[in-house]
Amino acid sequence: MTRYRLDELAEKIGGTVRGDESIEIASVGGLDDVKPDGITLAGDLRRLEQAVSSPAAAIIAPSDAPNVTKPLILHPLPRLGFAKALELFIPWPRPSTGIHPTCIVSPEAQIDPSASVGAFCYIDPGAIIGANTVIHPHAFIGQGAKIGRDCILYPHVTLMPDVSLGDRAILHPGVVIGADGYGYVQHNGGHYKMPQIGTVIIEDDVEIGANSTVDRATTGATRIGAGTKIDNLCMIAHNVQVGKNCLIISQVGIAGSSSIGDNVVLAGQVGVKDHVHIGSGTVIGAKSGILADIPDGSVYLGSPAIPHREWAVQVAASKKLPQLLKRVEELERKLNQRERD
Repeated sequence: MTRYRLDELAEKIGGTVRGDESIEIASVGGLDDVKPDGITLAGDLRRLEQAVSSPAAAIIAPSDAPNVTKPLILHPLPRLGFAKALELFIPWPRPSTGIHPTCIVSPEAQIDPSASVGAFCYIDPGAIIGANTVIHPHAFIGQGAKIGRDCILYPHVTLMPDVSLGDRAILHPGVVIGADGYGYVQHNGGHYKMPQIGTVIIEDDVEIGANSTVDRATTGATRIGAGTKIDNLCMIAHNVQVGKNCLIISQVGIAGSSSIGDNVVLAGQVGVKDHVHIGSGTVIGAKSGILADIPDGSVYLGSPAIPHREWAVQVAASKKLPQLLKRVEELERKLNQRERD
C-alpha cells in the first residue's frame, strides 16, 4: 500500500504543511468517503468546517485557511493539489507493452516499441503510433492516421484515415474522429453527397469524452486546439476550428465551418450555428443558441443568445408577466365599461 508522510506528500503536490508533518497518509477521499488514514479536500473556506468534522487525518486547504484541529496542506490551488494527490495514490493501470496477438496490424504501420495495443484492435497501413501510447481493445486506426506519444485511446475509439492526434491526447470510449462531414447538395429533388476529402487535426493535451464525434473537413482540416477538453456526447462538425484551452460541456453541437476562439466555455447543450465566430474568453450559458458572431470576452445566454445582462432583465421581466396580463385585463374591462357608459 502506498503511504506518504504528510511533508512528503506536500512536497509532491506543491503545498506546505501546517501541523503535524510526520503523520502518514495512505489514501485520498472526498468529504463523504474519506477514510481515517486519508486526506481530503476543502476547496474553499466554506468547506473547511465540514472537512475538519470528517474522518480525514489531514486536509488540503487554501493558503489562507485559519488554524484548525487537523493538520493541513496549504495550497494556492487546492483542487490542483487534490488532483495531484489522486494521481499519487490511485495510479491508472497501464496494460503491458506490445501488441496483443488478436490484433490485426498492417506490416506497413509504424508502432513504437513502447506502445501498448490491446485485444482485437485493427490498424491500417501507414498508421503511426507514438511512444508510450496505450490503445485499449477494439479500437480502429485508419490508413495514414497519426497518433502522438503518451496518448490513451479507450475501447471502441475510431480514428478514420489520415487524421492526426497530438501528444498526450485522451479519447474516451466510443469517440469517432474523422467520419464524413454532413455535406450535401440539393439536386433534382434529392441530396447529392459532397465528398469530404479533408482531415481532422487534434492538437496536444486534448481530451474528448465518451461518444463524442469530430467530423473531417470537406477540404482542409477540422481542428481542435491544444489543451481543449470536450465532454461526452458532443458533436463537432466539418471544418470547425476550436481554439486552445476551451471547455466544451456535454451535448454541445457546433455546426460546420464555425470557429471558436481560445479559452471559450460552452456549457451543456449549447448549439452553435454554421459559419459563426465565438471570440476568445467567451462564456456561453447552458442551452443557448448561437446564431451570430460573439465578440471576445462576452457572456451570453438564451436562445437566441443575448448578452447576460439583457438576458437577466428579460428573465426578471418574464416573472411579472402573469401580473401584467391580469392588470391589462382589468384595464380593458374598465375601458369597455366606460365606453358603454
